[in-house]
Amino acid sequence: MTNSMNLGDLANLGQIIGALAVVVSLFYVAHQIRQNTNAVRSATAQAVHEHFASWYHLLAADAELSQVVVNGLRDYASLSERDKARFIATFMAFLSYSQNAFLKWCEGMLEPPLWMGWELLIMNLVSSAGGKGFWKERGYLFGEEFRRHVENDLMKRTPHPDAKPMGAFSIGPRAE
Repeated sequence: MTNSMNLGDLANLGQIIGALAVVVSLFYVAHQIRQNTNAVRSATAQAVHEHFASWYHLLAADAELSQVVVNGLRDYASLSERDKARFIATFMAFLSYSQNAFLKWCEGMLEPPLWMGWELLIMNLVSSAGGKGFWKERGYLFGEEFRRHVENDLMKRTPHPDAKPMGAFSIGPRAE
C-alpha cells in the first residue's frame, strides 16, 4: 500500500476544494445581498418619511397655505380659483408622495407597519369631502394600481371615529 497521491488524486482533491470554495462564496454573496436589501429598505423608508415631512413642513411654514388645504379638504368646490390652484399643487405633491410610498410597499421595500401609518393618513385625506372632490377631478393622473387601491379600498373604508384631516374637522362616524 502506498501513501503517495497520483495526479488523478490531486485533481479530485482540487475539485473538492473548489466546490467547497464555491459553496462558501455563495453563502457570502447571500449574506451581502441580505445586507444590501436591508440597507435599500432602510433608505427607502427614510426617503418616504422625508417626502411626507417636507410636505408637512411646507404647510407648517405657511399659515395661509395651511388654511387653503383645510378649506380644500372641507369643500374643494368652494375654493376660489387662486386657492384651488394652490390646493391642487399642494395635494398633488402629497398624493405623488403617497403613490411612491404605495409602490415601494407593493415592491416589499417599505415595511407594512410603516406603510400602514401613511395609508391611514392618505385614507383620511382622500375620504374627506374635499379629498373626494379632488380625486374625482384629478384621480386619473395617478397610476392604475394606486387608483384602484384608493378607489376600491381606502375610499370605501369607514374612517376611525377620531379621524380629522389636518386635525381640523371630523370625518369619522361620531362616537356616542
